[in-house]
Amino acid sequence: MTKTVTSLFHSERHATAAAERLEQAGIPKDEIDIWSTPHNLAPLLEDDGVSRLDAYAYVEGVVRGGSVIIVRCDDAEVGQVVSILDQEGVLDLDEQQAVWRSEGWEGDQATAQPGEAGHGRVRIQPRKQESPGQE
Repeated sequence: MTKTVTSLFHSERHATAAAERLEQAGIPKDEIDIWSTPHNLAPLLEDDGVSRLDAYAYVEGVVRGGSVIIVRCDDAEVGQVVSILDQEGVLDLDEQQAVWRSEGWEGDQATAQPGEAGHGRVRIQPRKQESPGQE
């Protein structure tokens, strides 16, 4: 089964370094996306199975100068992907949200549903399958 692994980095430079390491480890470049602008990021993440709360947290991270990496990989690759992201300095999304809330950020808590595996550093969701007829 294909999984979607999402993570937040301090900057596009940090995210790019992580993406390069993932490519060196054999993850195809077309399965790695880096987002450094918030435009359309939340709907894209939600389409990939990320909870609404996490999607808006990632958007807030990008608004504050960070970058999001989205990696699509097989179950067998998840551990390696998470390890590489950790080594490259992925931010703890839960910690970031706590800091932002202390500054007044509210996120989108009204409609929030937790993700499947909401670890502090990365989020791992089953990748939504495209319906027949979608390409």
